[in-house]
Amino acid sequence: MKKTKATPESDKKPSKVKAEAPTVTEKPKAPAKKPAPAPAVTEPAPEASIETSTLPMPERIGLTAGNIWRYLSANGSSSVAKLVRELEEEEKVIQRSIGWLAQEDKITLTVQDRVETIALK
Repeated sequence: MKKTKATPESDKKPSKVKAEAPTVTEKPKAPAKKPAPAPAVTEPAPEASIETSTLPMPERIGLTAGNIWRYLSANGSSSVAKLVRELEEEEKVIQRSIGWLAQEDKITLTVQDRVETIALK
């Protein structure tokens, strides 16, 4: 009969057991939706979402010039008086913005029967 040596438990090397990673099922990604085309605008362009009266004057003039450009793009030529009524900004800021657009050669100004008309080039 053969004798085998008994080895203490501490001498045994622990067996390496690989833990399986949990299975994660991924949901299929939905295809990216294309944005809907913008509807035709016949109303005045929306104003900036911030209160412009708290901004420095150069920024107010720039934002108002953008609003004028968008308004004319959507509605065509307009009298300056109508712009003053339609846009929610002080008249002096609108006048300065028109001057800026004219200097940048973005608009045409015509006067007919004492009515100033502004249009995009």
